[in-house]
Amino acid sequence: MTDPLDAAGLIAEVFAWVALPTGALFLAIGIARRVWASRYEQQKAVITTVHERDAKVRWFGHEHEVVEAVAPLTGSIPAVGDARTVWVHPLRPDSPRLDDPASDGRAMLIVGGIAFAVGMLGLVAGIAIPFIQG
Repeated sequence: MTDPLDAAGLIAEVFAWVALPTGALFLAIGIARRVWASRYEQQKAVITTVHERDAKVRWFGHEHEVVEAVAPLTGSIPAVGDARTVWVHPLRPDSPRLDDPASDGRAMLIVGGIAFAVGMLGLVAGIAIPFIQG
């Protein structure tokens, strides 16, 4: 029959092997998303046409040229001529966003942090339990 501490040590090791790399991966993805989202620049744009799922918007670029692109609709459907705030990434100016990128990657960071903490607890417990047994 298995000792309860042996079973707890085995469970702790499984948590360490599964949750630690998963948490590290989620943290890396979340940090990458936050870094990417931090580079978005806020611009004022005008809605020129509206379709079912997207809208064509125009704004002035860095060199005062008129930039026009299609943005997917999020939230309420705007009317033609409405002024909206768009977020434009310098590496992808042809795909603006109508939603604020401030929360990009936040959920991945939370889930990754929790999984990494559980994995660390499993690692510590997996190391400590054999010493408790004596």
